[in-house]
Amino acid sequence: MIITTTARHFESSPELVEHIEERIGRLKRYFDHILNVDVIMDVQKFRHIAEVNVHVNGHDFTAKEESEDMYGSIDLSAKSLERQIKKFKEKMIDNHHHPKKNGIKPFSAEKIIKAESVGSEGGIDVLEHINHEITHLSVEEAIISMLDREKDFLLFNNTESGKLNFVYKRSDGHYGVIDSLD
Repeated sequence: MIITTTARHFESSPELVEHIEERIGRLKRYFDHILNVDVIMDVQKFRHIAEVNVHVNGHDFTAKEESEDMYGSIDLSAKSLERQIKKFKEKMIDNHHHPKKNGIKPFSAEKIIKAESVGSEGGIDVLEHINHEITHLSVEEAIISMLDREKDFLLFNNTESGKLNFVYKRSDGHYGVIDSLD
């Protein structure tokens, strides 16, 4: 994330720039893919105005707040941006969890195969067919969902790439992600 600061009608202090970086840096908690942030600070008599523009992939957020000191204006702008980003992210999640417009939900089919039948002359013996809905998740959300379900793997549609992904728990305790290629 690149933060650009502009001060109009006053000189910004290093402490103010550090406060901006710390306060705006918190936005990464809510949205990982922030490309750059433009902070424009303006002083007009007793008015301290902070305008913050956040550019993410495919969307821009803007907050313009005014108070009696610049630190307060920055804090108010950051709170406003947090609300906007949370609302945007909730909309994205809601849109991804609704079924497709044509009414078809993507499913995967799991087959339970009898272990003794593998390699036998009679071929494999399928014990059970289980359908699973494929959900739209980020990689982190998929890992958390996999752990919540107490599974070692999960097939999901990646919200970041739009591709079908497979996440699994490795024998060394880490996690692996297999990305489908076009």
